[in-house]
Amino acid sequence: MAEKKESKSTLERVYTVPLRSAFRNAASHRKTNRAVKALRAFLMKHMKSEDVRLGQHVNQLLWQHGIKNPPARVIVKAIKDEEGVVRADLEGKTFKESVRPIAKEEESSSLKEKLVDKLGGKKDDDGPPAKEEKAPKQSGKPDKPDPSAKKQADKPAVDAEGPSSKPESVPKKE
Repeated sequence: MAEKKESKSTLERVYTVPLRSAFRNAASHRKTNRAVKALRAFLMKHMKSEDVRLGQHVNQLLWQHGIKNPPARVIVKAIKDEEGVVRADLEGKTFKESVRPIAKEEESSSLKEKLVDKLGGKKDDDGPPAKEEKAPKQSGKPDKPDPSAKKQADKPAVDAEGPSSKPESVPKKE
């Protein structure tokens, strides 16, 4: 079932991994996901390592017929290096790591930073850019009153010292 080949602290083995029993009772839309997890678990157990990386060729073979029909068994060549990392790929193929998504720590944290990165502009720490004021319309129709001016007119004027009737624990609005 497994061939052993050891060199200076690297371990190299070829396994025929049975996957059918892992995904047989799974829902049809989860079968290939279960097969990938079973392959990782098999390699973790037999190679005695927590860090297992599947190659591009194995991944392509598992997903070849979609999520509902993974292969029943896979023949993989697993190589464990000095750091304890196991790299597995199809027998006869060289290991080429599958494309992984960018980790969340490396992504821009805010939407503003993402847009700045995408557009290639400079990052302003002052906040959003000021809006340009439009020239008033010259048509015969009267302009609509500014709703923010009405809200400001409804508020009572506050002295610089603040209202005397409110308790001191309430923060001042500036």
